[in-house]
Formats: sequence, structure tokens, C-alpha cells
Amino acid sequence: MIIREFRHDDTFYVHKIASLSLDEEYLPGIFLYFQGQWPSGQIVACGYDDIPVGFVSAVMTDRSSARIMMFAVDPDHRSCGIGSMILTALRQKAAMQGIRNITLEVRVHNDHAISFYRKRGFIPCGTLEQFYQDGGNALKMTAPAQLNI
Repeated sequence: MIIREFRHDDTFYVHKIASLSLDEEYLPGIFLYFQGQWPSGQIVACGYDDIPVGFVSAVMTDRSSARIMMFAVDPDHRSCGIGSMILTALRQKAAMQGIRNITLEVRVHNDHAISFYRKRGFIPCGTLEQFYQDGGNALKMTAPAQLNI
């Protein structure tokens, strides 16, 4: 598996993964917008054919904080450690750039995702009412960027 920064020609594949994995609708241009905000926060995992099978899109919210906007792995490639590799790469890049903490939102009833994040050091820090387009609530989670290895 190759972990690298997002490139413009990844847009089609990343949008497809988002459409298959996330329950919100996004236009393909959103990935280029995020890339313009913080290029280092756009990471993809690719097979040896260099086609993305997972991605994270994060933005810096201030000099010491970042927020994960989208994070998904293609359904056919889940439970292989790809999500962990992507998240580790993001945390390493963030820490090297002086980011101290990373936040994200996840649906309050998405137990699988919440468990994934908890195992990687994220802790709940609040609930956001009617956060999603369909009125669903989100659990806000946070973790230090620096991994304790």
C-alpha cells in the first residue's frame, strides 16, 4: 500500500469512495478546495496501480489545530489496516507542522467508526445537534496529533 498526498487526478477516485462510503452528498470540487486549504492534510492510500482506495481530507482550523472533514476507505478494502495507515500519516504530517490536536465529527450511532477512533486515541468532547444534512446528530471527538509511540 502506498500512502501519499492527494493529487488533482485522484479527484474521480476519491469522490467515488466518498459516494460509496459517506451518507452526505459532495461535489467533486470539494476535494480540490480542501487541497487548497491545506495540501498536507489531503492523503490517499493507493494500491500498486496508484489508484486511491482510501483518503482523508483535513483542514487547519488554526496554527495548532486541524479538523478531519472527510475520511473513508473503499468498502472492498476495509478491515485491512488502510484507515489506520491513513490516519497515522495525517497525524505525523500534522505534528511535523506544529499541529497539536485533531478534531472530527462522527454520527452518534456509528458505533463502528466511534470504536475505530477511540482505539486510536480520540475521545468524545461534545455532541452537535442536527449536524448532518438529514438532521442527524454528531459526536465531536479530539486527539493529539502527536502519536505516543
